[in-house]
Amino acid sequence: MKTRDLFGKEVIDADAKVIGRVEDCDLDISSASLLGIVVKSGFKRRLLVLPQDVAKIGDKIVLKITADKIRKA
Repeated sequence: MKTRDLFGKEVIDADAKVIGRVEDCDLDISSASLLGIVVKSGFKRRLLVLPQDVAKIGDKIVLKITADKIRKA
């Protein structure tokens, strides 16, 4: 999957609550790896989801953790 395919996807936490949509990706260019997914939640709030916290990526991104465990970006 290409990172551009993630943009705009809805992100759902482990409690099946919508926390926002993918706004950006944090990449490590030297190792060509994904460091995190930036999720826009509300007007100003941005959250950083780590790859190990993602359970499934399909039409939506489903997380293994709840929204309160996600750190601010």
